[in-house]
Amino acid sequence: MTNHIIIDPGAGAPQERAPRLQDKSDAELQDLISAATALLEERGAKRKQDAIAQIQRLAKEQGLNVKIDKPKRRRGRPPKAKAANS
Repeated sequence: MTNHIIIDPGAGAPQERAPRLQDKSDAELQDLISAATALLEERGAKRKQDAIAQIQRLAKEQGLNVKIDKPKRRRGRPPKAKAANS
């Protein structure tokens, strides 16, 4: 008796299901980049909110109050580094 192994990739390999990036127009690629950037920013903000909530919850369990402020943004150019030969 011979055993046969059948590998079923499902609905096709991922590269067969998704449209190829090379086939997209420049406008379609820009739209994709914009959508991906927005999604990544949204996910990052959600992770940050979740982390802050967890920190505050853990602190409260220990009887502490924690306030997390946004860092102050520095305006203007950073100071130039001094030359080593000065």
